[in-house]
Amino acid sequence: MEGMGMTAAMTFGVALPQWGRWADPEFLRRYAAEAERCGFEAVWGVDHLVMPRRIDSLYPLGPAPAAVEADGVASVLAPNYEMVATLSWVASCTSRVALGTAVCVLPLRNTMVTARQIATVDAFSGGRVRFGVGVGWMAEEGSSVGVPWTDRGSRMDEQIDLLRALWGTQADTFEFHGRYHDVVPMDPSPRPSQRPIPILVGGHSDRALDRAGRLGDGWIAAPMAPERFAGLARRVAESAERHGRDPAALLRCCSASLGPEHQLHDVSAAGTDELVDLVGRYREAGVGHLQVDLRAGSPAASLDALERFAEDVAALTPTPARRGP
Repeated sequence: MEGMGMTAAMTFGVALPQWGRWADPEFLRRYAAEAERCGFEAVWGVDHLVMPRRIDSLYPLGPAPAAVEADGVASVLAPNYEMVATLSWVASCTSRVALGTAVCVLPLRNTMVTARQIATVDAFSGGRVRFGVGVGWMAEEGSSVGVPWTDRGSRMDEQIDLLRALWGTQADTFEFHGRYHDVVPMDPSPRPSQRPIPILVGGHSDRALDRAGRLGDGWIAAPMAPERFAGLARRVAESAERHGRDPAALLRCCSASLGPEHQLHDVSAAGTDELVDLVGRYREAGVGHLQVDLRAGSPAASLDALERFAEDVAALTPTPARRGP
């Protein structure tokens, strides 16, 4: 993925069907292979280690924090296959498409285990990982896996520093000593194919937007309208400038779901002109990579939606030339 500033070029990715009623290994294989055949640049997985039946935490990624109905997560997302294992499976049945995490809830995961998992997937896939990370929003998930919730932002800052140092070292021995991690001198292998693996920071809070500009190789946004994206992207750019970084070098990724709240209705029902216009608005808002959720009413309809979107919408939107890994 190239630097995604305020340009006319935009690539497309799709959300993997790793969760919900159509999630199963064979459909994942077919869906990922079809996405690659249709020319999508990336496929993206999501991360939930625990899906509580009751959630008191407010969902913060919409225009305003919102309460979650009882069983509102599990009833939609179950079964939810583990993200890194899913990407490893998808890597084995594709050869070009990038493998993204949108996003890995990094503070809930052991940093050294995650470092080895992601480096392994990257090495085995020929350098195709795009590592999106975020602090998470469900306190119930943190308590369930025994992770403190209140300092997760500062812990993730250190996790990012550790991952970059470990994945990028050229030395035969690596060690790291921080506030939360005390890594003894160790062999740093396995080494990823990419040096470095792109780390995209997600989130919409003031701290998250600042973190994206300060530490991220880019910002990855949850589903939102183009106009909201443009305003938040400006704040990421301002953060990058404050920290002496080049905003134009940051990747800018956004998601667009099929739900009416986000304007991308079922591809089979929406007109091509409507979708092309919406995609153009995302491009004008500065989105460099747009992840679309094209799951429809059945596995067959979902596969068909991939081809229709690629032929009727993506093909009419200016994009860079397709590349291999």
